[in-house]
Amino acid sequence: MIQNILKTIRGQAKSVADLERALAQIDIPRLEADAEKLEDDRRQTLLDGSDKDVEAVERKIEIANREIERAYAARSELERRIERARNAEADQVKVARYDAAKAQSDAAAKELRKAYPDIGKRFVALLQTIAAAQIAVEEANRNLPDGATPLQDPEVAVRAKLGEPEKTISEETVDVWCYSNARDIQVLPEDEQVELNAKYRGSDQGVISSGSAGGFTTVSRRRLIRRSYVPRTTNVLPSRLTAIGLPGLKVGDPAFWDAPAYSDARTVLAILARLADARPRN
Repeated sequence: MIQNILKTIRGQAKSVADLERALAQIDIPRLEADAEKLEDDRRQTLLDGSDKDVEAVERKIEIANREIERAYAARSELERRIERARNAEADQVKVARYDAAKAQSDAAAKELRKAYPDIGKRFVALLQTIAAAQIAVEEANRNLPDGATPLQDPEVAVRAKLGEPEKTISEETVDVWCYSNARDIQVLPEDEQVELNAKYRGSDQGVISSGSAGGFTTVSRRRLIRRSYVPRTTNVLPSRLTAIGLPGLKVGDPAFWDAPAYSDARTVLAILARLADARPRN
């Protein structure tokens, strides 16, 4: 067994798994137990055997003790190599992760250099198109043809969430108890409805305690329409695209778009013209 383990140690560099398998094969307690048994045999041979027999046992004891020493040495060496192999494998993982991250970063940087300027130019062109259309819509709406519907801002038309009118889901006619003298319709709670229905079966008038000592309040059974509905919603306008800032590619480069705190379409076109003058001509 030890010889096979020594071959593992003497051979080429092994993986952590190979070294751990070799380490698991080292059974020092068994080797020491075998050596102790040989010592028992030697003591008995001293009494019963010849000098040659004693020498034979002592030779076995010598070999067994050498195996124990080799086992201890092999265990120490394997533990050292396992630690070193683990560190090496950890370093390989770090290197692989580093190389992968560098490749990903280089690819992202390449794409940024290539794509961002084009994105900036297309965004600027989009802002110009929208602003010009907004001015045209504003001027057309100022003097509409007879019967024409006012035009909608193009960005609002595309990006706003338009409101919807109230929508009825269901309607049903119900008889319910209400306060008789209330200025508007006030329906009593459900538990009192059940009690009044049982108490005034076949009648549309009744009384309930007003809460004061001996006081009563008159109530009437009324026929109403119970309606389930979705409430109307209002328009939700988007934040303008002009609120998005788009800096130049590098620090110090002119911005593709500087987002002002507030701007109308004509201001947008003026800012775009100023920024275009600041950028170098290709």
